[in-house]
Amino acid sequence: MHRYQSLAFSAGDIIIREGDEANLVYTLKQGHAAAYQDGVKVGEILPGEIFGALAAFCNTPRNATVRASTLCRVEALGKEHFTDLAREQPELCVKLIQDMARLIGDLNESIRLLSHAEATD
Repeated sequence: MHRYQSLAFSAGDIIIREGDEANLVYTLKQGHAAAYQDGVKVGEILPGEIFGALAAFCNTPRNATVRASTLCRVEALGKEHFTDLAREQPELCVKLIQDMARLIGDLNESIRLLSHAEATD
């Protein structure tokens, strides 16, 4: 059986800290959060999205800080349980890939806008 922890964070609270060990994988159940790398906002996390999985899967430190933008309610699952759950429920992997694809699209758009801004300077 997989043991989820239900957690709440106030606006401004850090959910994940860049550089920390990746012990948990999260699902945002309510609210909005933002991801930052080196203090620069790199993405939004929306309700229903899974986050923190990449570092857990790769057994690497967190590559971003995630801060609650509003009151957030999340479900957290230990990385070993998440891996087991992903094997048992392939649709979870599809959801994770969709979430990551959206984030990659957002990052690509940010890069495009930055490149365009630099070209006009």
